[in-house]
Amino acid sequence: MTESIRLFRGRFGHVSLLNVCSNLVTHAHPELHMIIWVAGAPGQMTVGSDTVDLEPGIAVGINSFQPHAHVFAEHETPGSFLAFYIDLEWLTARRKLPAGAPVFASPAIPLSPFLSESAQHFTDLLSGGEEDYELIAYELERYIDHLIDAADAARSAKTSAENVRLARDFRIRKAIALMEANVGERVCFDKVARSVGLSRPHFFALFKEHMNVTPNVYWNTLRIAEARRCLQSSDEPLISLAYSLGFTSQGNFSRFFREHTGVRPTVYRSALSESLHGGSDPQDSEPSRERLCP
Repeated sequence: MTESIRLFRGRFGHVSLLNVCSNLVTHAHPELHMIIWVAGAPGQMTVGSDTVDLEPGIAVGINSFQPHAHVFAEHETPGSFLAFYIDLEWLTARRKLPAGAPVFASPAIPLSPFLSESAQHFTDLLSGGEEDYELIAYELERYIDHLIDAADAARSAKTSAENVRLARDFRIRKAIALMEANVGERVCFDKVARSVGLSRPHFFALFKEHMNVTPNVYWNTLRIAEARRCLQSSDEPLISLAYSLGFTSQGNFSRFFREHTGVRPTVYRSALSESLHGGSDPQDSEPSRERLCP
């Protein structure tokens, strides 16, 4: 199976129908993330300290900046997946969520027959030709509501109360600001730790406590987000983009991008250039869909 991706973007964020050809390393997303297995080999996901086997009737829910990886058995052909990337501000406003509380208490979300059938419906829509974009965006937003309802039903009040994140330490806020301001540089975590008045071990422990990911995973999340932004907003050659993000070669950048997203940057850029509809900004009143298929 060759790598490919089809994207539909709206105010909620975006959803992709993704075929991948290799394992995904441990990474994270600023968005809320939900994965539904569609066809082929499902593989196994690790979300935080939990292991989840993708199977019929189960979706995987991943909180903002929660580390996760996806691996397949040797010689196994990866399958197809419906992947939701939900803007947390959009969801918080829509669902009136408490600040700081994780949306998913457990990564495994049970799917009713209706939710499983609807996932196949969206798979068919993303695989098809021209559609009514406004109608699809509306249906996707309702489907996201149903998925969150299913996750809520599986959550216990005790677990919800125990998982509310503490307010971030001012040193972690400063470190994040430094990392965001220098995303194009080659990071030195010893220097970051000293700049916030911490030893390297203390910095790593405090960062993981407050952000639920290591500084390395958070840094890579920032770089992937910046790479996607650059691929969308400019025609800059990949080698120039690689250097601007601190990579020593285009090959290193392409491998990094593929290990974190499932597709090469050239494939991702093709989707943006072959857009079927204008208004690619998720905040636009009309959603857009890009296709990315070799």
